Amino acid sequence: MSDEWDDSWDSAEDEYVKLPREGSWIRRLVLVLVVLVVLGVILVGGAALYVQGKLDPSGEPGEAVRVEVPSGYTVTDVGTLLAEEGVISDATVFRYYARSKDVSRVDAGEYELPINSAMWDVLDLLAEGPLPPSFEEVVIPEGLRIDEVSARLLDQVPTFERAELLSALAGVDSSLRPEGQTSLEGLLFPAGYRIEEGDEADEAKLVGQMAAQLEAVTDELGYDQSQELVGRSPYELLIIASLIEEEARVPGDQAKISRVIHNRLEQGMKLEIDATVLFARGAHTEELTRTDLEIDSPYNTRRNPGLPPTPIALPGRGALDAALHPAEGDWLFYVLAEEDGTHFFTSDYDEFLNAKNAAQDAGLFP
Repeated sequence: MSDEWDDSWDSAEDEYVKLPREGSWIRRLVLVLVVLVVLGVILVGGAALYVQGKLDPSGEPGEAVRVEVPSGYTVTDVGTLLAEEGVISDATVFRYYARSKDVSRVDAGEYELPINSAMWDVLDLLAEGPLPPSFEEVVIPEGLRIDEVSARLLDQVPTFERAELLSALAGVDSSLRPEGQTSLEGLLFPAGYRIEEGDEADEAKLVGQMAAQLEAVTDELGYDQSQELVGRSPYELLIIASLIEEEARVPGDQAKISRVIHNRLEQGMKLEIDATVLFARGAHTEELTRTDLEIDSPYNTRRNPGLPPTPIALPGRGALDAALHPAEGDWLFYVLAEEDGTHFFTSDYDEFLNAKNAAQDAGLFP
């Protein structure tokens, strides 16, 4: 009987199947999902921290460096350039960050940017545009002659070469210079001029600007109507303006001296302007002797009627305007009358002589 029982038990064991406990596979799936989520959070968090570190690197911004953005550079190019200069920490992150801020271009030019900067600060600085070009200003006052202009330019711009400057002066073109005239006297406009960075050795550019500025000013004043207004060519007016520049000491006298010159020319009188004799001598402020007054030169208006052959100085805007718009009056003479430089004007020679004697007695001139 025991053998039968054993056989039945073996048969029962063969039919028995061991089943897993209910719910175990669900717990495993949940566990896997939880692990994946945790890993995802870790990865996302790590990526966020990485990107944040690139956007705003640790530490304070360093010293500013000058970065030149060439024309045609894309935002990607700019990012690479800034990363190479140490301004930003990562060019790729910068590209995507700029795109997220709708920054599609950066103006060419020079920027001053601190190294180790936050990218939003860099974008703000780039949005302000490049720095204005660095420059130095050269000031050319009224009344200078060409040789004095040359000396002043060589003194104020150490990078200018004398030979190059003289060549530039000799080659400058001006629509105001009549055919056959080679002199550049009076054909440059006295003013302040900027020499931009990169032009420190461009003598021809500066001289060209000075000649062009004179043309612009005379055009604005109406020199194209000079024949209709005063019966003189634009170049003759430049000569008259240079005489006014040398003779007038206060602005209020410029138009009056212009009238005296025009009146004398119309009546065929010699101008007798001592500044022209000084020009003939090559001097500028020295006193004249009787011998000087007899110097044989076409510029000596003591001896020769009419205008000298060229301007004798650079006229400023006031003198240029006065040459074209002389004051109303019949004056033929003027003489220094006040210490501030004001002149006395008259059409009577005897009255002129009396005023001249009074001025000499007052010590206004020798």
